Amino acid sequence: MRQRLLVALIAIPLLTALVHLGGWLWAGVVSLILLAAAWEYTQLIRRTGFSPSLGWMGLMILGFLGDAMAILPNSRLTELTLTLMPPLALVWFWWIRRTAHPIADWAFTAAGGLYLGWLGRSFVWLRNLPEPYGRWWVVFILFTTWAADTGAYLVGRQWGQHRLAPQWSPGKTWEGFIGGCLAGLLVGAILGFLIELGAGPGALLGLLIGSLGTLGDLSISVLKRRAGVKDSGNLFPGHGGVLDRLDSLLWSGMLAYLYAHWIQGF
Repeated sequence: MRQRLLVALIAIPLLTALVHLGGWLWAGVVSLILLAAAWEYTQLIRRTGFSPSLGWMGLMILGFLGDAMAILPNSRLTELTLTLMPPLALVWFWWIRRTAHPIADWAFTAAGGLYLGWLGRSFVWLRNLPEPYGRWWVVFILFTTWAADTGAYLVGRQWGQHRLAPQWSPGKTWEGFIGGCLAGLLVGAILGFLIELGAGPGALLGLLIGSLGTLGDLSISVLKRRAGVKDSGNLFPGHGGVLDRLDSLLWSGMLAYLYAHWIQGF
């Protein structure tokens, strides 16, 4: 817990400052974070006997992020990424690299690039919304997700008795899950009121982040158990690796993107 607090005291002010600055600096930081997560993902998959390509995965991630920065108009870069990268990567696995499991390696590569790149682009797309909405949305995602994760951890540690998914994540409990949902709801309502999203929509989004974020967490837990490791990495003491920190945030960003795009009409 002491390590967690120390990392949080350093990371939260730094990320808040980067969110405030926005622009290409923020996009560059998001790119580095996602590429680091992609590297951890490839290491996990390789422990299961397959060989995904970090290079092709990185190109997909950068393509999606470049689209969020509107390098080409009308989402053309996403079209190019989705149209060209998968078939070219498949040819590369079959005829150039010639791995032992080319189809599986290609599938893991495409899945990782799509999962990290498409969901991760939400943080750049949202930040580029007109001011002050872009800054508000990213702050809402970060702090609501952190609140939900902290609530789940504290409640689960104190009162957790009923295992949520013992085969994949033995430490998670239903009590912790409920604590995370309530923390997300409460902080979402407060932030929603403060940023003019509205307390009601903020509470609903906070509840969804607290609940669906658990699915993102469990999805990475399944991968880690298959690889036989506890954490995806050790970059953050007490927190694990980059992928461990993104598991819930990626789903939170997706939810915020859908709300801002579909409901608010951005």
